[in-house]
Amino acid sequence: MRKYGMYEPLYLPGQQLSSDAFLPFEIRDNRAAAWREFRILVDMYRDRTYLKHAATGLFSPKFALKSKITAGRFIEFVDTRPDCDLWFINPFPQLAYWSFNVWMQGEHAHPGLQQAAQSLLDASGISWQLSDVPRQGNGILSYCNFWVGSPRFWEAYVGQILLPISDFLENNPDHPVSRSVMRDTTHTDPAPFLPFIIERLFSTYLSLNSQCAVASYDIPYGDIASYCINDFERLLVRKMQPLVDSAETSGVFDQRLIDQMDFICAIWQQHFFDLYAQKPHPHTGRLIDPPV
Repeated sequence: MRKYGMYEPLYLPGQQLSSDAFLPFEIRDNRAAAWREFRILVDMYRDRTYLKHAATGLFSPKFALKSKITAGRFIEFVDTRPDCDLWFINPFPQLAYWSFNVWMQGEHAHPGLQQAAQSLLDASGISWQLSDVPRQGNGILSYCNFWVGSPRFWEAYVGQILLPISDFLENNPDHPVSRSVMRDTTHTDPAPFLPFIIERLFSTYLSLNSQCAVASYDIPYGDIASYCINDFERLLVRKMQPLVDSAETSGVFDQRLIDQMDFICAIWQQHFFDLYAQKPHPHTGRLIDPPV
């Protein structure tokens, strides 16, 4: 049995794993496809897959494309930090330079996301207040489910946060909150709010649970430009990096800088929509429909 259970979902007959380092997780019933990885993570918790390995996670076939490392390299990284309960890589480190946290970025990408997320948390009995989420730097910031966690992490995060949300949605599909999180939003692939809410709960959990022993794959500043997907992003990193790094060092993000990041984030998002409505997105090879 493998030490690390790095699973890749297989949806289609004959679909091949994207890496020999991954294990197959066959999706026999894809009726909850709109939930994306959220549905699968909950299923892996319920069927106790996470107890079969020292650390377990779910990885997209696009892992190498987005993260720019191999699955094998990620395993090597995990091996260097045996003292942790959670290991992850954020394939979008550039976003830390123009979004204060995942909810600032999320609100520009998907207007109304934070309120929908807060309503979902409230309805699911989770007492977090998203307006209180602090600055999130690359030590806890993640925009993809590229992580492996120990059984202790799965029980704390998936069991105590994701499972109650899943239970609420399954038991109350016609509730106004359930309907609100299943509204379509603009993205590189058609999707509702829900997976983008769940994606941001990971970093939110880390912000609110500092006792979690976590290791973030270090992407040096000099390499961040290679993660940018266009020249405009590279320009923003060059301009914002001195300001943001200084604030990170001092631990003080004043309101002027926060407002500046909010403004830059809005400009970046509009450029994203405008550019990839005319040019195929590098991660999908398709155009996106700009928001109405």
